[in-house]
Amino acid sequence: MPEIETTAIVLRRSDYRDWDRMLTLFSPEHGKIDAMARGIRRPTARMRAAGEPFATGLASLTVSGDRASLSGFDLTEGFYPLRENYDRLTQAAYVLNACAKVVQPLTPDPGLFALLQRILGRLAYTDQSGEELLARFLFIMMQGEGIVPSIRICARCGRDIPDETPAAELRVSIPEGGVCCVNCAPYGRKVRDQTLNWLRSAERAGLDDALPEFVPGAWEMLKVFFEGYSGGVRMRRRGGTYTVRP
Repeated sequence: MPEIETTAIVLRRSDYRDWDRMLTLFSPEHGKIDAMARGIRRPTARMRAAGEPFATGLASLTVSGDRASLSGFDLTEGFYPLRENYDRLTQAAYVLNACAKVVQPLTPDPGLFALLQRILGRLAYTDQSGEELLARFLFIMMQGEGIVPSIRICARCGRDIPDETPAAELRVSIPEGGVCCVNCAPYGRKVRDQTLNWLRSAERAGLDDALPEFVPGAWEMLKVFFEGYSGGVRMRRRGGTYTVRP
């Protein structure tokens, strides 16, 4: 049986039998990997720390056909501060679930892996706005995956939408995949000028570039588009806390 070693992060885990756990790993070289971690739930298990989401390290895998088993894991980062703040933990869980939706098996994606690590680091170790981090993450990820909503061209008729176009003349259409002329989607969602301005600035910005003051509506808009595409990852804010629905 071939063996591989790769840097990986645990995206998901599910218990199996008495002491085992099935892990979904994200490797920058190999994409998404489902691996069985046998005995990892035992109190004395050598790899016990590798059986939780966010665990990052060098994974040793034994591969047989389309199956893999985890034979070793050298933990380098666990993003433990996330567990001390429920909102940050849930926001980070959203990021993991979003990656699990777009990463494909046997498909390298080092750019997304690096972005994921940076976003988790900022959620864990900085006080930067969680919603702004999520908005930036979704925008950059969706651009890389080719599923970003159209904001400069009408998603229906293809007409250019200059930056000076007031939001009152536009509507947001999830089925069409972006911003539309009001005549093309008269019953679409309204959008605020501040939201469009932030999205226009973020479209050409990297994670470290300065942007205008963050507008929560930008996160809401990107979230709705991504959830429409992915068909599953959802987050709702209730009673001052967030919950993630897989």
